Amino acid sequence: MLLFGLGLATAAEFYTFDGVNLVLPDMAGSFGISRDQASWILTTYSSTMFFGVALSIWLAAHLHYRRYIIGSVVLFAIASIGSSLSTSFESLLFWRAIEGFAGSGLTMWWRASIYMLVDRKSRSTSLMRVSVMLYLATTVGLLYSGLVTDHISWRLIFLPNVLFAIAAIAVLLRYYPDVPPSSDARIVNVDKPGITLIGIAVISLQVMLSRGEIDGWFESPHIHWFAWIAVLALLLFIGWEMSERNHYPLLRLQLIRTRPVLSAIFLGIFAGTILSGSLYALPEYLRGVDPNRLNATDTGRLMCVYALTAAAIRPFVVTGIARYGQRKTIAFAFTMLVLSMLVFARLITTGTPEIYYALPLAMYAFCLAPMLSSIGSGTVGKVEATSQLDAVSIYMTFRQLGASLGVTLASIVLHRRETLHSSRLYEHLHATHGPVVAWTGGVAEQIVGRAGTSPIDARLMALKMLSEAGARQASTLAYADVFYFMAAIGVVALCVVPLMPPSPVAKQ
Repeated sequence: MLLFGLGLATAAEFYTFDGVNLVLPDMAGSFGISRDQASWILTTYSSTMFFGVALSIWLAAHLHYRRYIIGSVVLFAIASIGSSLSTSFESLLFWRAIEGFAGSGLTMWWRASIYMLVDRKSRSTSLMRVSVMLYLATTVGLLYSGLVTDHISWRLIFLPNVLFAIAAIAVLLRYYPDVPPSSDARIVNVDKPGITLIGIAVISLQVMLSRGEIDGWFESPHIHWFAWIAVLALLLFIGWEMSERNHYPLLRLQLIRTRPVLSAIFLGIFAGTILSGSLYALPEYLRGVDPNRLNATDTGRLMCVYALTAAAIRPFVVTGIARYGQRKTIAFAFTMLVLSMLVFARLITTGTPEIYYALPLAMYAFCLAPMLSSIGSGTVGKVEATSQLDAVSIYMTFRQLGASLGVTLASIVLHRRETLHSSRLYEHLHATHGPVVAWTGGVAEQIVGRAGTSPIDARLMALKMLSEAGARQASTLAYADVFYFMAAIGVVALCVVPLMPPSPVAKQ
């Protein structure tokens, strides 16, 4: 029942993340914003979650563990209602920021609670059970979000979070044990410089990610300054947390000197980037660029293939890790990521039937399920019990940093490659080019014959059709490049795997 309560609490966060990604085009249409601006809805959420994860260990111990996780559930539900009732884009971003901060307590503490409350022998099974619940919650979220968006409004996708919250609070109040407060001096004292520095880093990073595409990234002096401030604040934060002068560090970054935590940081950044960036582009392509223009319901139905597949294979991951070890398992996961992204890139054409995308989605599940489990057990799972919560917090902080960057990197690649493909394509589609003249002439004759318009108007209509076809082709090539980029991320991540310490494997 404890695991069930933790799963209910975290299901709201998992469900909302994928649901919002699915209906992002509808949300953009409601507020009259561009595709780049719509991505702020995701990056704002991820950035404040990054800030919240860094504070989670101190907040949980300071407020008491059960009170903190229940408070996070309540705050997440309130922010979900606020997002649903938002009448402007600015108010939606505000509530999404609150939702991200509250969600950090959920996504962090279902895992941290298991590390804290469950003995080592039962830990893998407990993590597996909650993970299956979360994958099933993602499936329900995708199906429900698509259905309710098409038939009523996207605003209703947030309301089930209230039901999740009520059920989770009822279970946690009864079954979450009253853990005595920690005797750690960091709980009583506040690391004010550390909180200030991480806050400056998050705010600067969020401004840079939100305004970068509009202001031309590093061509803008403002973006240049915000980038330097974010990097400098993050480096100062790391230095301060590791300094001997800091007697009450927010994060015990001294653990970075150990191989498990160091590998957790690098693998966590790649895992976060993969989680947020891999499938970000697919719903946008299917709903906005593909000639068939799938609605939210059909897109959600297709996307849930990866969640159902991950839920089905997750129970077997524990056996696989025991037999082959974490390093081989994570190498297999990253390899499946590369293969799935390459298949996506190959299938992204204007004539591909949508059902074909089920194969790379299922392949992506064979990356997702073993990746998260093997990284956790192969890195922070090897840290001694007294430092394990701190190790989990460090890992989740850097994983969330990667998640903040994933959507932005995918958006940058999409925008730049679309501009490049458009310029190259339209070089060959000028009005005096022989095949273009022949094609527009033939189409114009058909328009005159069928619609009875004047030859001049018919030629203008033919040119407009050619322009739209060219724009669609350029966008299609750009979306394929996004998947090639994510495949490259997987290849680089494979090079980091040897940093993880080897593990003994079970004899056959």
